[in-house]
Amino acid sequence: MLKPIEHLKFYAQWHRYRFKDSWLARSVTQVLSFDLDDNAKHWIEVTKGGPDGWKVRGETLHEILDNKLRDKEQTIEDRWREWSDPLLDCEVFRDVEVMATEYRLCEPTKSMGGSFDFLLYKPSGEIIIGDLKTVGSMSSFKRRKPATDQLGAYTAMMQNRHPSVVIDSCVTVISGPGECRVVTEDPAKCVEKWLDTWDKYDFKKKRRW
Repeated sequence: MLKPIEHLKFYAQWHRYRFKDSWLARSVTQVLSFDLDDNAKHWIEVTKGGPDGWKVRGETLHEILDNKLRDKEQTIEDRWREWSDPLLDCEVFRDVEVMATEYRLCEPTKSMGGSFDFLLYKPSGEIIIGDLKTVGSMSSFKRRKPATDQLGAYTAMMQNRHPSVVIDSCVTVISGPGECRVVTEDPAKCVEKWLDTWDKYDFKKKRRW
């Protein structure tokens, strides 16, 4: 398993990262959502809470996947089986060595933290970095785009923090009711997309200041 970064802590209640003695100003997800319009922000808030909201679904399925990758025993509620069964049977998780799960990263020069969901080593020697996305309906499942920018951010941060770990593939696992889909992308293209997103964020942030 990849060793955690020393002196990096994540405070889930505030979704804030702290590295050494300093709070980091932003997270990867905050950068990615910086330029959302008001309608998108409203829809995210409206669909977030409650027993069927995306927050509890995402947290539950992330925990289920994390338990599987860590070989932890678990009891899964029946209500989540429609998602968890195809997710846990997903081919990307077969015959792999788990290098890291829910791994915290930081980029002090950008005062930014982030966490990827899994890092896998295949018998072929391929190293895969990945993120899990959950959706509540098949219509959303079909429309859900891969986490290209996000995975690019994590890949770039890994290159800086763990240069000996060469990422071969970026994978978005999309979990929907009754189905699971894997989207594989080239790490270099993901990093390029992330750097473009960061430049736009940085430019607009400075203009607002």
